[in-house]
Amino acid sequence: MWKKSLLAMLMFSPLTLAVEKTATPTTQPLTEVERIQLKQAWLADQQDKKQERERQRTNFLQLLALVEADKLTPPSLALATRLRESLTDYPLIEEADWALMKAKIKAMMVSENELASFIEKYPDTAKRNNLNQIPFEQLYQKQDFSALVAYGKTISATTILNQCRLFSAQYQLLAEQLQLNPELEQAKDETTESVEMVALLTQFDQFWLNNATLPSECQGIEAYWRDKGFKTTDKIKQKAVILFQQDAKKGLEDLITQSQSPELIAWLESVKTLLNQPTTLQIFVENQPLTPENKVLVLTTFPKFVKTLKEQIENPDFSRYQQWAEKWQLSATEVDSWKVSFISRLFDNVDPIFQLWRDEQLKVLKNDNLTERRLRLAINQKEALESWLELLSNEAKNKVEWRYWQAKQDPKHQHRLLSELAKERGFYPMLAAQALGQPYQVAMLQAKPLTDEQRSAWKIQLERITELRALNRLNQAKVLWIEWLQAVNFEEKLALSEWALQQDWYDLAVEGTIQAKAWDYIPLRLPNAYSDWFDMNLVDKPIPKSFAMAIARQESAWNPQVKSHANAIGLMQMLPSTAQKTAKDNLLPFQSERDLLEPFRNIMLGTTHLTELNAKYPNNRILIAAAYNAGASRVEQWLKRASGRLAFDEFIASIPFVETRGYVQNVLAYDYYYQILQGVKTPVMFTKEEVERKY
Repeated sequence: MWKKSLLAMLMFSPLTLAVEKTATPTTQPLTEVERIQLKQAWLADQQDKKQERERQRTNFLQLLALVEADKLTPPSLALATRLRESLTDYPLIEEADWALMKAKIKAMMVSENELASFIEKYPDTAKRNNLNQIPFEQLYQKQDFSALVAYGKTISATTILNQCRLFSAQYQLLAEQLQLNPELEQAKDETTESVEMVALLTQFDQFWLNNATLPSECQGIEAYWRDKGFKTTDKIKQKAVILFQQDAKKGLEDLITQSQSPELIAWLESVKTLLNQPTTLQIFVENQPLTPENKVLVLTTFPKFVKTLKEQIENPDFSRYQQWAEKWQLSATEVDSWKVSFISRLFDNVDPIFQLWRDEQLKVLKNDNLTERRLRLAINQKEALESWLELLSNEAKNKVEWRYWQAKQDPKHQHRLLSELAKERGFYPMLAAQALGQPYQVAMLQAKPLTDEQRSAWKIQLERITELRALNRLNQAKVLWIEWLQAVNFEEKLALSEWALQQDWYDLAVEGTIQAKAWDYIPLRLPNAYSDWFDMNLVDKPIPKSFAMAIARQESAWNPQVKSHANAIGLMQMLPSTAQKTAKDNLLPFQSERDLLEPFRNIMLGTTHLTELNAKYPNNRILIAAAYNAGASRVEQWLKRASGRLAFDEFIASIPFVETRGYVQNVLAYDYYYQILQGVKTPVMFTKEEVERKY
């Protein structure tokens, strides 16, 4: 790895570039003494540059520490500014300037001119942090309404607060122009005609309707709008429906508080109850009159209501809801959407009458999601698939999965259909090759490296990301990387991804292929990441290296700092609780979840956990991968349901969790690709244990 770092230093060294530009051919060979002197001079120069970079790096971190303190004071700002002046030519100068600017904004110590200059100098950082929204606040605080309105004509206000500031400024200017006195006007019951004011109030009317409680900045125009008769009962009901659809509970509460009519308040309270408790839909249906607003509420609530039903409810019957639909005058399309919700929730209900009704409805609804679910049930129950396959839309029929099962159902054309499928990339093409008894050959396109011209043109960007990575600021580096990738063409994305791979930035290489949608560039999509550490941790373990790496690639896309919503952490997405138990049971060190951010320790614990699962499911990557993703207890439930009747492809297709099903398929395909990339002489698509077992 140090060789690559040295190479990178050489590539981007100003001395190197200067030599490239000024060197001229010579016919005089260097003497040995001259060679030694030249080498010593170069080494000294590199040492000076290294020391300078370390000094700048230290000053940069000191600057961040100062400005990220709780409160920026004039003395700390002065110190930070002097530190900033020491960072000339430092790759992260933009990050330093942004840290200063952010602190000054927070402390309200930035002028309009400073902000405008920063936005012009660093447009990407400004856009990423919505800096063009700050002048709305600055101008509003200064009560410079003319400038605020003028600014709003060039820059759109994107937050509710800034939109209110803009509305307020427009209203104040018009009020001054028309010499309005809202209190006097209301007392005299006079109205002032103004095309501009009517247009502004009409615009505000829609703004009020589509947003929850407005900030105080809107107070003036909202009061005038209300006094002009815009705030009607019908409009309040319209807003209540919109808030209901947005699940805006606080906004609905405020709407109730602001209302005065007892009848309106009673209706709003029933709407609030329905939002908080979808189980009360029956009460709402039976007691509320048929109005456009109530109908929308009923239609919106029904899918939520159905989700509260127990899947194995006794005597499931849609006729009750059919009566509701008739009372509320639902269209045929709306009734069908109710049936889809009802069937989706109760799909696996064991009532035989319901199952017959469900299957009849599926033939009429022709909903691909439900039809695919019925196909998986048919696969699980060893039923014929033809009639269900026929119900799929053309788009769904063309999915590789259903093409595979269509081929399995068509003995006459099976060989041709499987042969065509086996030419493609992915899990089901690999299954097709397995069914044909032939090796699976997949295209692995190679990306072209960066040219010298590209390295020179992108020197600043490359050095910037290099420095962020050196400081272990991987998330910041990734943000910049994605922004950069989105600004270049397909070939340039691939060249940058190849360059990242050469730096051992595996996560950025993978991200490049994602941004480019370069699915056939498998060496970039599946880098040989942390290869030595996998080798070390897999000694005396029955887990193939290709399988362990496939798990890690699927889990994290090689991002060592990624965290899931469930708090799974790092390369192999270990839960801290699982990691702690695995470490304890296998006499391995584990202090805290921070350990999981370290690639070596994450690999150590992840591969050990795979070994534990292998003891339960020997040499069966299908079950190991499913258990790694969804837990061994769920795998046991699925095996119990299958009752030892299913072939391996049938079991995979009938895994009920969409995520786990896709996970298993990806891991098995990645495993096979990794075997090829790692030079395995005879890559194995599926093990004997996987193929011969009945699930």
